[in-house]
Amino acid sequence: MLACAKIIILSLLFIKFKLTAKRKLFLIWELPQFLLSLAFLAAVKKNIIKTLKYRDTLVYFVSGFPGGISLSFIIFLNTRYIDYPGVIKHEYGHSRQSLMLGWFYLPVVGLPSLIRSIIWNIKKLPEKNYYNKFPENWANRLGGHS
Repeated sequence: MLACAKIIILSLLFIKFKLTAKRKLFLIWELPQFLLSLAFLAAVKKNIIKTLKYRDTLVYFVSGFPGGISLSFIIFLNTRYIDYPGVIKHEYGHSRQSLMLGWFYLPVVGLPSLIRSIIWNIKKLPEKNYYNKFPENWANRLGGHS
């Protein structure tokens, strides 16, 4: 049943969004984050307010989503970021990291980024300092966000 749901979701993604040749080639390389993105998509599908294509990624704006996350070529953002292209560029940078690191992306970038985000939210630290260290500063450079 779960495999059937994944196939349906995957089919819907490919109908709505044509992957670039590079992304098709790297789907196995990015498999852990891609499968995680499908699970996220299934969980938040009813709360998606807007979808857009940004370069070679799909961006979903999700009502009630806690922030932003990039998993393979799929980016999930809270709806408060609809008018903030810098946030899209930053998450696009994470998508580029995923292409570079493949299976290493989640432990090398995803986990440190998640931990950093949790610490920042708990301690109410200034947002501008969040992007000064790895892996956020690297994502900004790759995404073209200054």
